[in-house]
Amino acid sequence: MPAPPRFWTPAFIERFVDAMNHDRAFQKIVSDFSDTIVFRCLDHPDGKDLAAAYSFDEGYVSVKIDLGDAPAPEIRDAPFDRDTMFARATAPYHVWVKLDKGEMTALGALSSPDYKIEGPRLKIMLRMNIFNAMSEISASIEKTY
Repeated sequence: MPAPPRFWTPAFIERFVDAMNHDRAFQKIVSDFSDTIVFRCLDHPDGKDLAAAYSFDEGYVSVKIDLGDAPAPEIRDAPFDRDTMFARATAPYHVWVKLDKGEMTALGALSSPDYKIEGPRLKIMLRMNIFNAMSEISASIEKTY
């Protein structure tokens, strides 16, 4: 059996997408959602910045990953594009770890100065069930930090 992937690496993200695509409860939650949510992780311990654009289409999830050496201006300075993104969340690696370990809730992240979310706030709040379901699946995946 292969070693568990490190959190917020392409190998972890691939397992995460596979888990979302095979979780029936998650499929039900996102079945009526067709849009893209981008998560950016800054200052990964591997010396990288990463952006993962999760595209949802009637329950199916695909991802496009961008990574660069931190600080990566092509990731950090990329404009938020309302035409191609529903929402974009950006945080340093240590905040993503807290979220993954359950030491911080999604709602708690929204009030943290280290976590930035862009997009239509009301629509994002109405879709918090997607963010929460993604967090639950991520937390369930065996990984290292």
